[in-house]
Amino acid sequence: MTTLDLVGTRKWSFLASGVTALLALIILAIPPAFRPGIEFTAGSTTLIRFTQPVSQEDLRRAYADMGHGEARIQQTVGTTEYLIRTRELSVPPGSFTEVAPEASATPAPVGPAPLVPIGTASLGAEGATGSIDLFDVDRAGACKLGTQKLGTAKAGDRVDVVDVLHNCIEGDLYRILIGEASGYVAAKDVRQYQEKPKAAPPEPDRGERTVIERGLRDRFGAFEVREFASVSATVSRVAVRNTAIAVAVSTLFIMAYIAFAFASLPRPFRYGVCAIVALLHDVIITLGAFSLFSKLFHVEVNLMFVTGLLTVIGFSVHDTIVVYDRIRENVRQSPHAPFASNVNAALVQTIARSINTSTTVLLTVATMLLLGGTTIASFLLVIFVGVAAGTYSSIGIASQLLVAWEVGDLARVFGRRPHAEKPAVG
Repeated sequence: MTTLDLVGTRKWSFLASGVTALLALIILAIPPAFRPGIEFTAGSTTLIRFTQPVSQEDLRRAYADMGHGEARIQQTVGTTEYLIRTRELSVPPGSFTEVAPEASATPAPVGPAPLVPIGTASLGAEGATGSIDLFDVDRAGACKLGTQKLGTAKAGDRVDVVDVLHNCIEGDLYRILIGEASGYVAAKDVRQYQEKPKAAPPEPDRGERTVIERGLRDRFGAFEVREFASVSATVSRVAVRNTAIAVAVSTLFIMAYIAFAFASLPRPFRYGVCAIVALLHDVIITLGAFSLFSKLFHVEVNLMFVTGLLTVIGFSVHDTIVVYDRIRENVRQSPHAPFASNVNAALVQTIARSINTSTTVLLTVATMLLLGGTTIASFLLVIFVGVAAGTYSSIGIASQLLVAWEVGDLARVFGRRPHAEKPAVG
């Protein structure tokens, strides 16, 4: 029975991985390696949704005219929503805005609504004297003045009008507010009605944010600021430090765990080292691909990117451990077989499982990328590239490197005389 010889092709696997990793390192070496997001450099980001289509070039020109030529503008949804990154803006506390879900309808207030004047009017005809009665309104059918007297006003007085009913039998009816009392009078008893202008609510002073928003409103009309955030240099330095620490600590714990989990096999430390080499391969490929995305599509590195990278590390090691576990079982069942044969058998037994699992993940991530998800685009891109690289490395790097180490390929590379291959256990 012919068996697929995966171990025999390890030289080509190493060559393909080396060339790919070298290309990734070259891309990383071309500045800028990444476009750091707001979490890693001091700055402010604004997510704006315009009511009318606005071109990216016009928006960039508007920011430049307001003294923000450094602004990085990324289109998110159609031609109306943009994510703008600028230097850190000087804003007072409480000026930040977060994306919030649509608010549900609030219940109507209990009790009568307060009467707010909408205009003023003079009562009575020109030169009229005496009093004018205020009545209720009969709304049955066509509205008309009722018979219940609600108050009295003097002709010639300037009064507040709180409501106007149109198309009534007597013409327009005006609701007059006098002290605590109010009532309606017919249009014949009202002269010089003047509606009050509707004053816009005062715009809060938010420092540089207010200046920019006024300039954009003058150019492009109404818009909605869906999100505004700002990060200082101190916070960004802490984020960079914590990210580096998280990656380093996770790598050390992974190596220690693998060495412990495979302690029953000879030289368990090699398993941990080879898993970390495969992990570094995946990380380099992912970083190189993301650097290419940053250069071509202006994708930013943010905390979602870090989350995705840590997920890739976990997925890569998990896939490698599945193969390692089969190697351990094969060594126990055939302790006197050559180590390369046991590893090859493990790869053949697990390759279908690895490819099927990874394909399922990749199809899901690709669907989410196509359907949108701007806020997690960095996370999805990292997962897509990292899972593809991790699937390959578990088959073509980690396990193959174990064999190369065992049979002396690495010793020959470094000019040392290899030892004869021994069975996996003595």
